[in-house]
Amino acid sequence: MDHRITVDYSTHNGLIRKELYGSGLHIFVSDRNISDFSDVFKTLRFPAVRNHDWSLNNPNQRLIDIHHIFPLMHLDPADERNYYFAPSDEVIRLVYEAGSKVFYRLGTSIEHTKDIHFNIFPPEDFHKYAEVCAAVIRHYTRGWNNGFHYDMKYWEIWNEPDGHINMWAGSDELFAEFFAIVLKRLKAEFPELKIGGPAHCGFKPELIDMVKKECDKLGVQPDFYSYHMYANDLDTPEQYGSEPRKYLDSIGWNQVECCINEWHFIRSWGGVHSNVTEESYRRSTEGRDGLMGINSAAFNIATFVIWQNSPVDSAFYYGCGKAAWSVRYPSQRFNKNYYSLLMMRDMVYDFPNQVAVSGGTTTQRAIAGLSDDGSKAAVLVADFCGSEMTIPVEIQGFENPSAIFCMVLDDLRDNAHVECRQDENGLFILEKSEPGSAVFLLVLEK
Repeated sequence: MDHRITVDYSTHNGLIRKELYGSGLHIFVSDRNISDFSDVFKTLRFPAVRNHDWSLNNPNQRLIDIHHIFPLMHLDPADERNYYFAPSDEVIRLVYEAGSKVFYRLGTSIEHTKDIHFNIFPPEDFHKYAEVCAAVIRHYTRGWNNGFHYDMKYWEIWNEPDGHINMWAGSDELFAEFFAIVLKRLKAEFPELKIGGPAHCGFKPELIDMVKKECDKLGVQPDFYSYHMYANDLDTPEQYGSEPRKYLDSIGWNQVECCINEWHFIRSWGGVHSNVTEESYRRSTEGRDGLMGINSAAFNIATFVIWQNSPVDSAFYYGCGKAAWSVRYPSQRFNKNYYSLLMMRDMVYDFPNQVAVSGGTTTQRAIAGLSDDGSKAAVLVADFCGSEMTIPVEIQGFENPSAIFCMVLDDLRDNAHVECRQDENGLFILEKSEPGSAVFLLVLEK
Protein backbone atom coordinates (compact mmCIF):
# COMPACT_ATOMS: atom_id res chain seq x y z
CA MET A 1 0.00 0.00 0.00
CA ASP A 2 1.22 3.48 -0.87
CA HIS A 3 1.54 5.49 2.34
CA ARG A 4 3.33 8.46 0.86
CA ILE A 5 2.88 11.94 2.28
CA THR A 6 2.08 14.43 -0.49
CA VAL A 7 2.92 18.10 -0.08
CA ASP A 8 1.42 20.58 -2.56
CA TYR A 9 3.21 23.93 -2.43
CA SER A 10 0.81 25.44 -4.93
CA THR A 11 -2.09 25.19 -2.44
CA HIS A 12 -1.75 27.65 0.43
CA ASN A 13 -3.47 27.10 3.79
CA GLY A 14 -2.75 30.39 5.52
CA LEU A 15 -0.08 30.80 8.18
CA ILE A 16 1.34 28.22 10.51
CA ARG A 17 -0.26 29.39 13.74
CA LYS A 18 2.29 30.55 16.28
CA GLU A 19 -0.45 31.10 18.87
CA LEU A 20 -0.39 27.30 19.21
CA TYR A 21 3.30 27.50 20.12
CA GLY A 22 2.87 28.82 23.65
CA SER A 23 4.27 27.27 26.82
CA GLY A 24 4.39 27.39 30.59
CA LEU A 25 8.15 27.73 30.53
CA HIS A 26 9.81 30.88 31.84
CA ILE A 27 13.09 32.36 33.02
CA PHE A 28 13.78 31.28 36.60
CA VAL A 29 14.78 34.02 39.03
CA SER A 30 15.67 32.10 42.20
CA ASP A 31 18.98 30.67 41.05
CA ARG A 32 19.98 32.77 38.04
CA ASN A 33 23.42 33.31 39.53
CA ILE A 34 23.98 29.53 39.44
CA SER A 35 22.04 28.49 36.36
CA ASP A 36 20.71 31.22 34.07
CA PHE A 37 17.93 29.84 31.86
CA SER A 38 17.64 33.03 29.81
CA ASP A 39 19.51 31.80 26.73
CA VAL A 40 17.45 28.61 26.53
CA PHE A 41 14.24 30.58 26.84
CA LYS A 42 15.30 33.08 24.18
CA THR A 43 16.31 30.25 21.86
CA LEU A 44 12.85 28.66 22.02
CA ARG A 45 11.15 32.00 21.16
CA PHE A 46 7.71 31.30 22.60
CA PRO A 47 5.34 34.10 21.54
CA ALA A 48 3.51 33.78 24.86
CA VAL A 49 3.93 31.94 28.16
CA ARG A 50 1.38 31.12 30.87
CA ASN A 51 2.53 31.80 34.41
CA HIS A 52 0.76 29.04 36.34
CA ASP A 53 3.05 27.18 38.81
CA TRP A 54 5.87 29.69 38.45
CA SER A 55 6.03 30.16 42.20
CA LEU A 56 6.78 26.44 42.58
CA ASN A 57 9.82 26.76 40.34
CA ASN A 58 11.30 29.75 42.17
CA PRO A 59 11.91 28.60 45.76
CA ASN A 60 12.01 31.26 48.45
CA GLN A 61 10.42 33.87 46.18
CA ARG A 62 6.89 35.13 46.71
CA LEU A 63 5.66 35.66 43.19
CA ILE A 64 2.69 35.50 40.78
CA ASP A 65 0.11 33.83 43.03
CA ILE A 66 -2.48 36.11 44.63
CA HIS A 67 -1.63 34.98 48.18
CA HIS A 68 2.01 35.94 47.56
CA ILE A 69 1.23 39.36 46.11
CA PHE A 70 -1.54 40.20 48.62
CA PRO A 71 -0.85 37.91 51.59
CA LEU A 72 -3.20 39.40 54.21
CA MET A 73 -6.71 39.31 52.84
CA HIS A 74 -8.16 41.27 55.78
CA LEU A 75 -6.28 44.38 54.62
CA ASP A 76 -7.55 47.09 52.29
CA PRO A 77 -7.08 46.13 48.58
CA ALA A 78 -7.10 49.84 47.63
CA ASP A 79 -3.97 50.53 49.69
CA GLU A 80 -0.78 50.18 47.61
CA ARG A 81 1.25 49.32 50.71
CA ASN A 82 -0.51 45.98 51.11
CA TYR A 83 0.93 44.49 47.90
CA TYR A 84 4.27 42.81 47.29
CA PHE A 85 5.11 42.86 43.57
CA ALA A 86 8.92 42.88 43.42
CA PRO A 87 9.77 39.23 42.50
CA SER A 88 6.77 38.97 40.18
CA ASP A 89 7.88 42.18 38.48
CA GLU A 90 11.32 40.71 37.94
CA VAL A 91 10.29 37.39 36.39
CA ILE A 92 7.77 39.15 34.13
CA ARG A 93 10.38 41.74 33.13
CA LEU A 94 12.75 38.96 32.10
CA VAL A 95 10.07 37.28 29.99
CA TYR A 96 9.14 40.47 28.13
CA GLU A 97 12.79 41.42 27.71
CA ALA A 98 13.30 38.03 26.05
CA GLY A 99 10.53 38.72 23.52
CA SER A 100 7.56 36.77 24.93
CA LYS A 101 4.25 37.91 26.39
CA VAL A 102 2.63 36.70 29.61
CA PHE A 103 -0.73 34.95 29.85
CA TYR A 104 -1.51 35.64 33.51
CA ARG A 105 -3.23 33.07 35.72
CA LEU A 106 -4.93 34.72 38.72
CA GLY A 107 -5.12 32.38 41.70
CA THR A 108 -2.72 29.85 43.15
CA SER A 109 -0.22 27.26 42.00
CA ILE A 110 -1.02 23.60 42.46
CA GLU A 111 -0.77 22.30 46.05
CA HIS A 112 0.33 18.70 46.57
CA THR A 113 0.05 18.83 50.37
CA LYS A 114 -1.83 15.56 50.87
CA ASP A 115 -4.40 15.81 53.70
CA ILE A 116 -3.88 19.46 54.59
CA HIS A 117 -4.35 22.58 52.45
CA PHE A 118 -3.17 26.17 52.72
CA ASN A 119 -3.85 28.09 49.51
CA ILE A 120 -6.66 26.34 47.65
CA PHE A 121 -9.58 27.18 49.92
CA PRO A 122 -12.34 29.30 48.37
CA PRO A 123 -11.79 32.95 49.31
CA GLU A 124 -13.93 34.12 52.22
CA ASP A 125 -15.02 37.21 50.30
CA PHE A 126 -15.35 36.73 46.54
CA HIS A 127 -15.86 40.44 45.90
CA LYS A 128 -12.77 41.43 47.84
CA TYR A 129 -10.74 38.80 46.04
CA ALA A 130 -11.96 40.27 42.75
CA GLU A 131 -10.70 43.72 43.89
CA VAL A 132 -7.24 42.27 44.51
CA CYS A 133 -7.23 40.64 41.06
CA ALA A 134 -8.21 43.98 39.55
CA ALA A 135 -5.28 45.62 41.33
CA VAL A 136 -2.86 43.06 39.89
CA ILE A 137 -4.15 43.70 36.38
CA ARG A 138 -3.98 47.45 36.96
CA HIS A 139 -0.37 47.14 38.12
CA TYR A 140 0.79 45.31 34.99
CA THR A 141 -1.31 47.02 32.35
CA ARG A 142 -2.06 50.54 33.62
CA GLY A 143 0.98 51.43 35.71
CA TRP A 144 -0.76 51.38 39.10
CA ASN A 145 1.45 51.13 42.19
CA ASN A 146 4.73 51.87 40.36
CA GLY A 147 3.64 49.38 37.74
CA PHE A 148 3.86 48.81 34.01
CA HIS A 149 2.00 49.09 30.72
CA TYR A 150 2.71 45.63 29.36
CA ASP A 151 0.88 44.17 26.40
CA MET A 152 -0.63 41.52 28.68
CA LYS A 153 -3.94 40.71 27.09
CA TYR A 154 -5.04 37.38 28.59
CA TRP A 155 -6.05 36.98 32.25
CA GLU A 156 -7.31 33.68 33.61
CA ILE A 157 -9.40 33.17 36.73
CA TRP A 158 -8.03 30.20 38.70
CA ASN A 159 -6.70 26.87 37.49
CA GLU A 160 -8.19 23.35 37.54
CA PRO A 161 -11.01 23.98 40.02
CA ASP A 162 -12.18 20.43 39.36
CA GLY A 163 -8.91 19.21 40.94
CA HIS A 164 -10.44 19.15 44.40
CA ILE A 165 -7.48 17.46 46.11
CA ASN A 166 -4.93 20.05 45.01
CA MET A 167 -6.53 23.15 43.43
CA TRP A 168 -9.99 23.98 44.87
CA ALA A 169 -11.16 22.81 48.30
CA GLY A 170 -14.79 23.60 47.59
CA SER A 171 -17.69 22.44 45.47
CA ASP A 172 -18.06 22.88 41.71
CA GLU A 173 -21.16 25.00 42.30
CA LEU A 174 -19.29 27.33 44.64
CA PHE A 175 -16.51 27.76 42.14
CA ALA A 176 -18.96 28.67 39.39
CA GLU A 177 -20.35 31.41 41.61
CA PHE A 178 -16.85 32.67 42.44
CA PHE A 179 -15.82 32.67 38.79
CA ALA A 180 -18.83 34.70 37.65
CA ILE A 181 -18.39 37.32 40.38
CA VAL A 182 -14.69 37.82 39.63
CA LEU A 183 -15.30 37.84 35.88
CA LYS A 184 -18.00 40.51 36.11
CA ARG A 185 -15.81 42.75 38.26
CA LEU A 186 -12.78 42.47 35.99
CA LYS A 187 -14.69 42.94 32.73
CA ALA A 188 -16.24 46.10 34.16
CA GLU A 189 -12.84 47.76 34.58
CA PHE A 190 -10.90 46.09 31.78
CA PRO A 191 -13.23 45.60 28.80
CA GLU A 192 -10.28 45.78 26.41
CA LEU A 193 -8.64 42.67 27.90
CA LYS A 194 -9.43 38.98 27.43
CA ILE A 195 -10.60 37.53 30.73
CA GLY A 196 -11.70 33.93 31.13
CA GLY A 197 -10.85 30.51 32.45
CA PRO A 198 -11.16 28.37 34.43
CA ALA A 199 -8.56 25.88 33.12
CA HIS A 200 -10.53 22.70 33.71
CA CYS A 201 -8.50 19.49 34.05
CA GLY A 202 -10.12 18.34 30.83
CA PHE A 203 -13.04 19.17 28.56
CA LYS A 204 -16.05 18.81 30.89
CA PRO A 205 -19.38 20.05 29.49
CA GLU A 206 -21.21 19.57 32.79
CA LEU A 207 -18.81 21.97 34.51
CA ILE A 208 -19.08 24.46 31.65
CA ASP A 209 -22.85 24.43 32.17
CA MET A 210 -22.43 25.30 35.86
CA VAL A 211 -20.17 28.23 35.04
CA LYS A 212 -22.48 29.47 32.29
CA LYS A 213 -25.49 29.34 34.61
CA GLU A 214 -23.78 31.65 37.11
CA CYS A 215 -22.45 33.92 34.36
CA ASP A 216 -25.93 34.23 32.89
CA LYS A 217 -27.27 35.34 36.28
CA LEU A 218 -24.82 38.24 36.28
CA GLY A 219 -25.13 39.02 32.56
CA VAL A 220 -21.47 38.33 31.79
CA GLN A 221 -19.58 36.02 29.44
CA PRO A 222 -15.91 34.98 29.48
CA ASP A 223 -13.66 35.88 26.56
CA PHE A 224 -12.12 32.42 26.54
CA TYR A 225 -12.73 28.96 27.93
CA SER A 226 -9.53 27.19 28.99
CA TYR A 227 -8.95 23.50 29.59
CA HIS A 228 -6.10 21.01 29.78
CA MET A 229 -5.04 17.86 27.95
CA TYR A 230 -2.67 15.13 29.11
CA ALA A 231 -2.78 12.14 26.80
CA ASN A 232 -0.87 9.35 25.04
CA ASP A 233 -2.81 8.80 21.83
CA LEU A 234 -3.61 10.90 18.77
CA ASP A 235 -7.38 10.60 19.08
CA THR A 236 -7.42 12.82 22.17
CA PRO A 237 -5.86 15.90 20.56
CA GLU A 238 -8.22 15.42 17.63
CA GLN A 239 -11.18 15.41 20.04
CA TYR A 240 -9.92 18.24 22.24
CA GLY A 241 -9.22 20.30 19.16
CA SER A 242 -12.80 20.16 17.90
CA GLU A 243 -15.40 19.07 20.48
CA PRO A 244 -15.09 22.04 22.89
CA ARG A 245 -15.70 24.51 20.06
CA LYS A 246 -18.81 22.61 19.01
CA TYR A 247 -20.09 22.55 22.56
CA LEU A 248 -19.46 26.24 23.23
CA ASP A 249 -21.32 27.10 20.03
CA SER A 250 -24.22 24.87 21.05
CA ILE A 251 -24.74 26.78 24.32
CA GLY A 252 -24.47 30.21 22.70
CA TRP A 253 -20.86 30.94 23.59
CA ASN A 254 -19.93 31.44 19.94
CA GLN A 255 -17.53 34.30 20.68
CA VAL A 256 -15.75 32.50 23.54
CA GLU A 257 -12.26 31.39 22.47
CA CYS A 258 -10.95 27.86 23.04
CA CYS A 259 -7.65 27.78 24.89
CA ILE A 260 -5.77 24.58 25.73
CA ASN A 261 -3.29 26.08 28.15
CA GLU A 262 -1.73 22.94 29.54
CA TRP A 263 -0.94 19.96 27.37
CA HIS A 264 1.67 17.23 27.50
CA PHE A 265 2.23 13.57 26.73
CA ILE A 266 1.85 11.24 29.70
CA ARG A 267 1.66 7.47 29.79
CA SER A 268 0.51 7.26 33.42
CA TRP A 269 0.26 9.56 36.43
CA GLY A 270 1.62 6.70 38.53
CA GLY A 271 5.28 7.37 39.20
CA VAL A 272 4.81 11.11 38.65
CA HIS A 273 1.94 12.18 40.94
CA SER A 274 1.30 8.91 42.79
CA ASN A 275 3.12 5.76 43.84
CA VAL A 276 6.44 7.52 43.39
CA THR A 277 9.52 5.39 43.92
CA GLU A 278 12.99 5.71 42.44
CA GLU A 279 12.17 3.09 39.81
CA SER A 280 8.61 4.28 39.02
CA TYR A 281 9.79 7.88 38.67
CA ARG A 282 12.64 6.92 36.37
CA ARG A 283 10.32 4.77 34.24
CA SER A 284 7.69 7.52 34.05
CA THR A 285 10.05 10.31 33.08
CA GLU A 286 12.93 8.74 31.15
CA GLY A 287 13.12 6.15 28.40
CA ARG A 288 11.11 6.09 25.19
CA ASP A 289 7.72 6.21 26.90
CA GLY A 290 8.56 8.66 29.65
CA LEU A 291 7.64 12.33 29.93
CA MET A 292 11.03 13.28 28.46
CA GLY A 293 11.35 10.52 25.86
CA ILE A 294 10.92 10.17 22.12
CA ASN A 295 7.25 9.17 22.30
CA SER A 296 6.58 12.45 24.09
CA ALA A 297 8.50 14.39 21.44
CA ALA A 298 6.66 12.74 18.55
CA PHE A 299 3.34 13.31 20.32
CA ASN A 300 4.26 17.00 20.67
CA ILE A 301 4.80 17.45 16.95
CA ALA A 302 1.74 15.41 15.99
CA THR A 303 -0.46 17.45 18.35
CA PHE A 304 0.95 20.73 17.05
CA VAL A 305 0.08 19.58 13.53
CA ILE A 306 -3.41 18.36 14.44
CA TRP A 307 -4.39 21.68 16.01
CA GLN A 308 -3.11 23.84 13.15
CA ASN A 309 -6.34 23.46 11.20
CA SER A 310 -8.66 23.09 14.18
CA PRO A 311 -10.81 25.72 15.94
CA VAL A 312 -8.40 25.88 18.91
CA ASP A 313 -7.50 29.55 19.37
CA SER A 314 -4.39 29.16 21.51
CA ALA A 315 -2.34 26.46 23.22
CA PHE A 316 0.38 26.37 25.88
CA TYR A 317 2.67 23.37 26.23
CA TYR A 318 3.20 22.45 29.86
CA GLY A 319 6.95 22.50 29.97
CA CYS A 320 7.28 24.51 33.14
CA GLY A 321 9.75 23.54 35.82
CA LYS A 322 13.14 21.93 36.23
CA ALA A 323 12.17 18.36 37.07
CA ALA A 324 9.76 16.00 35.29
CA TRP A 325 8.16 18.78 33.24
CA SER A 326 11.41 20.34 32.14
CA VAL A 327 13.17 20.50 28.78
CA ARG A 328 16.24 18.94 30.40
CA TYR A 329 17.09 15.62 31.99
CA PRO A 330 18.27 15.80 35.63
CA SER A 331 21.83 15.69 34.26
CA GLN A 332 21.02 19.05 32.53
CA ARG A 333 21.30 17.51 29.07
CA PHE A 334 18.42 18.62 26.85
CA ASN A 335 15.67 16.03 26.58
CA LYS A 336 13.61 14.99 23.55
CA ASN A 337 10.87 17.55 24.22
CA TYR A 338 13.36 20.38 23.86
CA TYR A 339 14.37 19.21 20.40
CA SER A 340 10.74 18.85 19.32
CA LEU A 341 10.09 22.44 20.43
CA LEU A 342 13.02 23.61 18.31
CA MET A 343 11.38 22.01 15.28
CA MET A 344 8.08 23.73 16.01
CA ARG A 345 9.93 27.03 16.41
CA ASP A 346 11.59 26.62 13.00
CA MET A 347 8.26 25.99 11.29
CA VAL A 348 6.59 28.96 13.03
CA TYR A 349 9.30 31.50 12.25
CA ASP A 350 11.28 30.23 9.25
CA PHE A 351 8.53 28.55 7.19
CA PRO A 352 5.35 30.34 8.29
CA ASN A 353 3.30 29.94 5.11
CA GLN A 354 1.37 26.71 5.40
CA VAL A 355 0.62 24.57 2.36
CA ALA A 356 -1.53 21.50 1.69
CA VAL A 357 -0.46 18.09 3.03
CA SER A 358 -2.20 14.76 2.54
CA GLY A 359 -1.53 11.06 2.92
CA GLY A 360 0.61 9.14 5.39
CA THR A 361 -0.33 6.41 7.86
CA THR A 362 -2.61 6.64 10.88
CA THR A 363 0.43 7.11 13.13
CA GLN A 364 1.86 9.99 11.08
CA ARG A 365 1.07 13.69 11.07
CA ALA A 366 2.78 16.23 8.82
CA ILE A 367 2.83 19.96 8.20
CA ALA A 368 4.65 21.89 5.48
CA GLY A 369 5.53 25.51 4.96
CA LEU A 370 7.30 28.04 2.76
CA SER A 371 9.73 30.77 3.71
CA ASP A 372 8.42 34.29 3.18
CA ASP A 373 10.50 34.77 0.02
CA GLY A 374 9.36 31.40 -1.37
CA SER A 375 12.89 30.16 -1.96
CA LYS A 376 12.93 27.51 0.76
CA ALA A 377 10.43 24.95 1.92
CA ALA A 378 10.13 22.58 4.87
CA VAL A 379 8.19 19.46 5.76
CA LEU A 380 7.82 18.43 9.40
CA VAL A 381 6.71 14.82 9.92
CA ALA A 382 5.95 13.05 13.19
CA ASP A 383 5.52 9.28 13.35
CA PHE A 384 4.07 8.43 16.76
CA CYS A 385 4.80 4.80 17.66
CA GLY A 386 4.62 3.79 14.01
CA SER A 387 5.85 0.49 12.57
CA GLU A 388 6.77 1.68 9.06
CA MET A 389 10.53 2.02 8.54
CA THR A 390 10.40 4.49 5.65
CA ILE A 391 8.25 7.57 5.04
CA PRO A 392 8.02 8.58 1.35
CA VAL A 393 7.39 12.29 0.77
CA GLU A 394 6.14 13.59 -2.57
CA ILE A 395 6.74 17.26 -3.35
CA GLN A 396 4.40 19.08 -5.72
CA GLY A 397 4.30 22.72 -6.77
CA PHE A 398 7.90 23.50 -5.76
CA GLU A 399 10.09 23.52 -8.84
CA ASN A 400 13.10 21.16 -8.94
CA PRO A 401 13.40 20.72 -5.18
CA SER A 402 16.71 19.67 -3.69
CA ALA A 403 17.31 18.87 -0.05
CA ILE A 404 19.37 21.35 1.93
CA PHE A 405 19.28 19.00 4.88
CA CYS A 406 17.16 16.43 6.67
CA MET A 407 17.05 16.35 10.45
CA VAL A 408 15.89 13.42 12.58
CA LEU A 409 14.81 13.17 16.20
CA ASP A 410 14.49 9.64 17.51
CA ASP A 411 15.44 7.58 20.54
CA LEU A 412 19.16 7.72 19.74
CA ARG A 413 19.53 11.00 17.82
CA ASP A 414 18.74 14.60 18.76
CA ASN A 415 17.96 16.66 15.65
CA ALA A 416 20.84 15.02 13.83
CA HIS A 417 21.49 15.76 10.16
CA VAL A 418 21.07 12.66 8.01
CA GLU A 419 21.17 11.89 4.31
CA CYS A 420 17.82 12.05 2.56
CA ARG A 421 17.79 10.14 -0.69
CA GLN A 422 15.33 10.41 -3.56
CA ASP A 423 14.03 7.25 -5.19
CA GLU A 424 13.52 6.65 -8.89
CA ASN A 425 10.12 8.40 -8.72
CA GLY A 426 11.56 11.54 -7.17
CA LEU A 427 10.11 10.83 -3.72
CA PHE A 428 12.16 11.89 -0.72
CA ILE A 429 12.61 8.89 1.54
CA LEU A 430 12.75 9.51 5.30
CA GLU A 431 14.36 6.47 6.89
CA LYS A 432 13.92 5.41 10.51
CA SER A 433 16.63 3.47 12.29
CA GLU A 434 14.07 1.26 14.07
CA PRO A 435 10.30 0.91 14.45
CA GLY A 436 8.63 3.32 16.83
CA SER A 437 8.49 7.08 17.20
CA ALA A 438 10.58 9.50 15.15
CA VAL A 439 10.34 13.06 13.86
CA PHE A 440 11.83 14.41 10.62
CA LEU A 441 12.36 17.95 9.40
CA LEU A 442 13.11 18.08 5.66
CA VAL A 443 14.27 21.46 4.31
CA LEU A 444 14.31 22.08 0.56
CA GLU A 445 15.32 24.81 -1.87
CA LYS A 446 14.67 25.39 -5.54
